[in-house]
Amino acid sequence: MILARISKAVRDQNWLAVSLEFIIVIAGVVVGFQVSAWNEARQERGLEQAYLERLFSEFEVVSDELDDASGDLDDARDQAEGFLAAFDAGDRETMARDTFALLAITRVSEVQIQSAALHELISSGRLGLIRNEALRAELANLPLVEADAHGVIDQIKAQQVDIVATLRPHLRVTMDGLGVDSVILADSFTPDDIELANNLAFAIYLNRSAALFLRVLKNEVDQLRASLAEELGQPSPVPAPETSP
Repeated sequence: MILARISKAVRDQNWLAVSLEFIIVIAGVVVGFQVSAWNEARQERGLEQAYLERLFSEFEVVSDELDDASGDLDDARDQAEGFLAAFDAGDRETMARDTFALLAITRVSEVQIQSAALHELISSGRLGLIRNEALRAELANLPLVEADAHGVIDQIKAQQVDIVATLRPHLRVTMDGLGVDSVILADSFTPDDIELANNLAFAIYLNRSAALFLRVLKNEVDQLRASLAEELGQPSPVPAPETSP
């Protein structure tokens, strides 16, 4: 239709009509590109919002898991410290009651701090959907934080292997279908075994270090959650620090 009008205008040497027709064609192409770009930008903003909400929700779960893991370490340490005090006092009755602590004290929970949504954003090359540069940098740095975390946890576990080797000969562990059923002290577990006491004290130290490290990771995750909440226009999930009067 437009080509027919242009052809007729050229035959009639109506250059004004030709110019107008070309302007209409060019304007139509430009408007089409603008509408397409606007629609693409609108879709990207919708994706960004969806990812921000997923990230906020998933990092809340990660924060809770870190909190639970550090709490489990605290519980194991409390029992192990009670066992060590009873060990020093030669109180085998209390020691027998807290023998599970000897296994728990040498365990460190593995917690993944990278969420599924963040993995999708990075692996698909869509991290650029997050327009806030500071928030995008925080998200991009998290895999490095997680890699460092695994390195620290692996170091702690490596040191615990030797401790477990010194404890095992003094324990009688029975298993059932669900795991450890009972832990019984051998007669060789005596207060005059200084090496055994020192190893148990070192296990408690490693446990405390692991719990502290998990709390540092939780703080990293909570700071990220605060940034996500700000971007979403939600109240910060992290309590503001108390100020002295």
